[in-house]
Amino acid sequence: MVLSHLAPLMSEASRTVGIIDQDYSLIDERHGMAVLSVASLTPLQRSEMLALLQTCYTNVSPAQFNRDLDEKEWVVLARDLDGAGMRGFSTLRTIRVTVDDQPIVAFYSGDTVARPDTHGSATTFAGTRLVIRKMFYEMSRSQVPQERFVWFTINSTIKGYRLTSMIFREFVPTPGRPLSQADTRLIAELCRIKGLAFDSATGIVRLENPTRPRELFSQGEATRQDDPYVRFFRLVNPAADAGERIASLIELTPENLTPVGERMVFR
Repeated sequence: MVLSHLAPLMSEASRTVGIIDQDYSLIDERHGMAVLSVASLTPLQRSEMLALLQTCYTNVSPAQFNRDLDEKEWVVLARDLDGAGMRGFSTLRTIRVTVDDQPIVAFYSGDTVARPDTHGSATTFAGTRLVIRKMFYEMSRSQVPQERFVWFTINSTIKGYRLTSMIFREFVPTPGRPLSQADTRLIAELCRIKGLAFDSATGIVRLENPTRPRELFSQGEATRQDDPYVRFFRLVNPAADAGERIASLIELTPENLTPVGERMVFR
């Protein structure tokens, strides 16, 4: 399923999302991944997703899983290359709001799961790549020039938080860059729409019945005390083990992509 390519309209130093050509793919054949609409999922696919989530997380109920999935628009599915089983998935939806007189399109990520026996970091990275490509693809279709695009995430583990720093030059909160008052207003509105309990003083989201990863930190992450993002995450979210999340905002512009991020989006 080849969709299109987001061709830059300006120089390499100042990319913008614009013309769509015939080469931009939302399929990753190497990792057995594709972007699908939630509405197109079969009962078997939904059942496999639930089983995988329950393998990787505690406190997962079928009712909550189905409610969360039904509010999403798209899912990145990863299957074994022989088609025998599901390796991982990630979900995504859009939330449109106006805050401080600015129309904003926020992409909200839901569950991101990789089967423990499938080299989770590679699967997670490849899945994140397709999520980001899907967001930039949707941005290219906007008919409202003044719209601002952001990625709204809530992280309970270091892995996802640190991965963001590899892909985007700036996001909030980070070491040395706390949430501004404007950031806090936007997150508070997004959380209100989502029905999430947001503590504006700490930047933490607390869920009523949170799921918890069965393995919170890999051995490598646990020993990287010199990493400023690891130290910051643990300082800001000391109750991560209890399922509390850091609310983050990432500005979705081509200029905010690192070289790694540019390769993810434009190649």
